[in-house]
Amino acid sequence: MRNLDIRSDLRKTIKHFLSLIQNKNKEQAQTALKILFKKLDKAAKENVLHKNTAARRKSRFSRALTQLAS
Repeated sequence: MRNLDIRSDLRKTIKHFLSLIQNKNKEQAQTALKILFKKLDKAAKENVLHKNTAARRKSRFSRALTQLAS
């Protein structure tokens, strides 16, 4: 995949995850989070994102899911 493909696919996945969080759909959000982590890791591996940026986003998204649970 090219950088633009990886980046646009990542954006779509992020928007989907955030919409699930906003709708308070916890079960589907957990599944989407696993897919999002995979895509963030791939983007970091392909140098589309810096590895620390990917780690920071993973942390923020997992925190958002945790706050939804409580």
